[in-house]
Amino acid sequence: MIAKMTRTNIMLLSAALLWGLGFVAQRDGMSYVGPFTYSAFRFGIGLIALLPVYLLTRRQEKKIPAGRKTVLRAGLLVGLFLFLAVSAQQIGLMTSTAAKAGFITSLYMILVPVFGLFLGQRTTMMVWVSIALALCGVYLMAVTGNFRILPGDLWVLLCAVLWAVHFLFIAHYSSRVGPIRLSMMQFLLCAILSALTAFFTESLSLSALTAALPSLLYGGIGAVGIAYTLHVVALRDANPAYASLILSMESVFAALGGWLILSEGMSTRQLIGAALILFAVLLTQLRLRPQARAIIRQGDET
Repeated sequence: MIAKMTRTNIMLLSAALLWGLGFVAQRDGMSYVGPFTYSAFRFGIGLIALLPVYLLTRRQEKKIPAGRKTVLRAGLLVGLFLFLAVSAQQIGLMTSTAAKAGFITSLYMILVPVFGLFLGQRTTMMVWVSIALALCGVYLMAVTGNFRILPGDLWVLLCAVLWAVHFLFIAHYSSRVGPIRLSMMQFLLCAILSALTAFFTESLSLSALTAALPSLLYGGIGAVGIAYTLHVVALRDANPAYASLILSMESVFAALGGWLILSEGMSTRQLIGAALILFAVLLTQLRLRPQARAIIRQGDET
């Protein structure tokens, strides 16, 4: 049991690292191509990168007793919300920084237990305290001294809401459909919807695509093909809210990547806001630690 939990935690932390640095790749790539073009190529590359894994595991996953309607419903719901969340994030990153976007996006980990209320899941006063702290943090990070908020920050905030819904759908369907099959379906739908939107709203040149290629390759292979798959596989065995404790490190990796690679700075006001958001994300998970220890003890006794 301990080995299984350790393996799950390593997968989640690896996904957080790849996603955090993915904010840097997204901002760099959109210096050359539009947000929907970037998403179309990014998830198309991710789909191709995952194809060998799918071919090796498809027989095993087909043994999962899921009806065709369940598989189709899962792919459509997860893929649609992935497209919506990624699109909001891509548009937001056109004017927001990698560090700020990373911390605002981490709000989805607080929204997961909040949305769980609509699924009959109980929450605690600690969660509501965390929400209040997180909102204060978003205000300090996104709203300037003259009470203005950048449009990009609002788009990233919308992204956090959409990520929370996507997160819950992944946790619900991963064990019912199969993690690799579910990843393939969501990547395919997201790539198609992004390509269709880009066709009608953006232009593309070969020189721009060539310049964006390094960022596209990292975004497609690292942040999509590897990270999203680790995320889906890990959520098959992990408690969704407990998993978000580890995934909250995505915001830290995004800030470090923006500082080291893009030379992005943060004001004292924004650093305080980032600290509040990270503290709120961690605080909302503390109630799950006794449950995790109980699971470990139970595994040791069996």
